[in-house]
Amino acid sequence: MEIVLLIARLALALVFGVAGVAKAFDLTASRRTLVDFGVPATLAAPLGSALPFIEILVAVALLPLPAVWWGAIAALALFVIFAAGIGINLARGQAPDCNCFGQLHSQPVSWSVFARNLGLAAVAALLVGQGRQGVRLSAFDWLADLKAGEVVSLGISVVVVGLLAATLVFLRR
Repeated sequence: MEIVLLIARLALALVFGVAGVAKAFDLTASRRTLVDFGVPATLAAPLGSALPFIEILVAVALLPLPAVWWGAIAALALFVIFAAGIGINLARGQAPDCNCFGQLHSQPVSWSVFARNLGLAAVAALLVGQGRQGVRLSAFDWLADLKAGEVVSLGISVVVVGLLAATLVFLRR
């Protein structure tokens, strides 16, 4: 079960990290999306600017053991809010673009997007249900066993993946 919880944490962290970084590159679209979802413009501006960074913080909080439970609560709250917003718009017959992954992928909301958010909320709820001390497998313990060359290789790999991601974002523009 511990490995399932670790995979769940890493998957949620990946979803929030990618979504947050992609939205951070286009804050105007993030604010516009909230207006399209029915958020008043006076609230959409600060919320749209803050949302990408909140998602990045949630992604980071899901990684270290002391913060996992709080990160999972935040993830669950965000997914429930997102699902509610999508469900309300769909019930009204509206299908604004979700801008879920910023510039990387945006599509009109649908019941499948609603279901995806509920599924991700269920994964977050699984982590929340474990309690503060329920998650015991660290995402970082394996780093302590790396040799110097492996640390250098890992660092270079992270930089290269970051550069590739930045290149893809700029190419999409």
